[in-house]
Amino acid sequence: MSCVGIFLSELHSWEWLGILLARLAVGSLFFLSGRGKLFVPERREQMRQTLIEAHLAFPEFNAVFVSAVEFGCGFLLIVGALTPLACTMLGGIMIVAITAIRNIKASSPLNWLAEFLYIPEVLYLVILVWLFFSGPGWLSVDHLVLSNFVQTH
Repeated sequence: MSCVGIFLSELHSWEWLGILLARLAVGSLFFLSGRGKLFVPERREQMRQTLIEAHLAFPEFNAVFVSAVEFGCGFLLIVGALTPLACTMLGGIMIVAITAIRNIKASSPLNWLAEFLYIPEVLYLVILVWLFFSGPGWLSVDHLVLSNFVQTH
């Protein structure tokens, strides 16, 4: 095996670290954002106003619902529990945020793509999709539960 092959193989063995950092960063972002919107009345009102301006249905209910999903699923990502469910719920919120709340104006398709990819919610969605398919890594509740389940069956 070449030096490059050995190097790439070694890098792959550290893949869990990238997954952990992405999971902790995105999970913390959602957890802290949801926490603020749930427990700080001004932040909840700001969220409600954003939903009203985006013409989304039931802004009062959705302000609390979205905040609770961010808070709960963000926590789940941090600890690596129910990762596919957390990614799906948060991904749905990101899709709504991208399509309903953001209004991209650009002079050409290439400029539109550049503007679209610049939106932070797009990056969060990409990371959530990656975590959905890759799993939370070995340093997670999901891995611990699955390992114990496989050993007992």
